[in-house]
Amino acid sequence: MKLNQNSKKLYFFSLVAVTTLIIFISQLNQNSYHLPPLDAPVASSVYPIKAYNNLKIRKNVVDLTPQEKATFVNALKTLKNTIPQDSQISQYDYYVLQHVLTMGFRHKLEATGPAQGNPAHSQPAFLPWHRQYLYEFEQALQKIAPDVTIPYWDWSDPQALKVILQDDFLGSPGQGKTINIPGVGNFTGGEVTSGIFADWTLNEKIHFDPITMTSLGTKLIRFVGLPPNDRLSLPKAEVEQLFRYDNYEIFNALIEGAMIVNDQGQWEQGWTLHAYAHSVIGGSLVDQIHPKQGVPHQTKILGTMDSIPSSPYDPIFWLNHANVDRLWAEWQDQGHTGESFYPAQGMPWGHNLHDPMWPWDGGLSEPGKYGISDLISLLPQPSSAKVITPADVLDFRNLGYTYDTTQ
Repeated sequence: MKLNQNSKKLYFFSLVAVTTLIIFISQLNQNSYHLPPLDAPVASSVYPIKAYNNLKIRKNVVDLTPQEKATFVNALKTLKNTIPQDSQISQYDYYVLQHVLTMGFRHKLEATGPAQGNPAHSQPAFLPWHRQYLYEFEQALQKIAPDVTIPYWDWSDPQALKVILQDDFLGSPGQGKTINIPGVGNFTGGEVTSGIFADWTLNEKIHFDPITMTSLGTKLIRFVGLPPNDRLSLPKAEVEQLFRYDNYEIFNALIEGAMIVNDQGQWEQGWTLHAYAHSVIGGSLVDQIHPKQGVPHQTKILGTMDSIPSSPYDPIFWLNHANVDRLWAEWQDQGHTGESFYPAQGMPWGHNLHDPMWPWDGGLSEPGKYGISDLISLLPQPSSAKVITPADVLDFRNLGYTYDTTQ
């Protein structure tokens, strides 16, 4: 991993500001955000009133003890190596496959049922969908190690990636391949070949580049800090600007990271927070010479984490999304508790307050033929009894956990 000189950083920081929703939507292929005016009316403030006991605490990754790190890694690897009876893939691969197939809800892909667009991204259910997703994944880990929780990666902490990218924790940056960026220099990345995750074997049918629709192979790949995504931590002010807004749809769009509010107080396409964290770990090639509609765009995904569909294959994914959920939890505690802040109607199916969210919709919807092979056949039959809506997960403490910043 090679860091830029200051002058080169300044140049590429300007590119980050305009590396836009085209990058994200080129992977998601779905409807764009429904963005309300920045001064849209909001409900009256509501604060938590229930008291909960015996909550499990999700901690900042920099505060984990050596034993907590080892327990988390062991649970991840056990889940990865456990193949349930009558299944073709491991328990861990099943969660990755769920995430991949959220991209398959388009009529031209022969999707069926009421779900519209993408049930997990670029609409209001981004936050509740991933809250339920992390909750179920954490429950699976706790069947292996009852006290384990998913730690979070505070994007504004300069020490966080130093802790995460260790051989004895979530593995080193990739190595073995050099990328030349004209006018900037050479940067290294590639397969993770050292440390605990050197033997992390991925299903090549599930691990793919959604732009070129080609397999990324069977190894975990990282190009950490590859320009234009070369800031290894974000300014605290860039994160804290989320809390200026009381409207849920604004908060949701901003934290997903493909939209920003510019200095003139207007919506603008951007690349920050959650989306940026995917790219700073994974890395991709960006065409700055032949932009689409004046905007630089991804031409090839290089690393696992920057393939939005397959990104849960990189265990850093869970820490990234735990931080997303933590910030939402903090926002909720700051006067935004309850159903009145979430859109009740007017959104695509699956994104309204009481809409069932796939894959927890009782079998109402089924994704189409998305990916580089037949992935639908790898999914187990959905439970007709299991129905989860955004309303069901608004109270994170009711799910049995909290954060070290929301106690």
